Amino acid sequence: MKNPNYPLKKRLASRFLKALEKIKYNMSPSPVSIEEKRRRHRAVRGAAYASMASSVGPRRAWSRALLRKMRERKRARRNPRNADTRFGLNQLCDVVPGGEAMDSRSLLNETAHYIECLVAQVQIMREILHSSSSSSSTTL
Repeated sequence: MKNPNYPLKKRLASRFLKALEKIKYNMSPSPVSIEEKRRRHRAVRGAAYASMASSVGPRRAWSRALLRKMRERKRARRNPRNADTRFGLNQLCDVVPGGEAMDSRSLLNETAHYIECLVAQVQIMREILHSSSSSSSTTL
């Protein structure tokens, strides 16, 4: 049976692996401190979100909002006065990027698509973890 999410998963995996390669070169070989572990966690999470949003592209409101938020954060790091920390009125608006600007019907539609992408992202991360753990056990 053909998987309709395969092209999305393929794009997501490709972009996520490229982002992880970039992160790998900026990190020390092993985390020394708790702060270094947190920095790694944030870097991997950011790479996962960026690859997910860029894989979907600007077709969906949540991906546009996520990409915009990441650009704003990058700008805010350069200029801390530009940081905008607005939050939505309810929990769903807080979970879906850009949800605070949507009506309820659009929010539910975007939430469903966002969840599909998150599921694909988790599956890819599990496959990467499984392949890396199986390859490291065979090299021992």
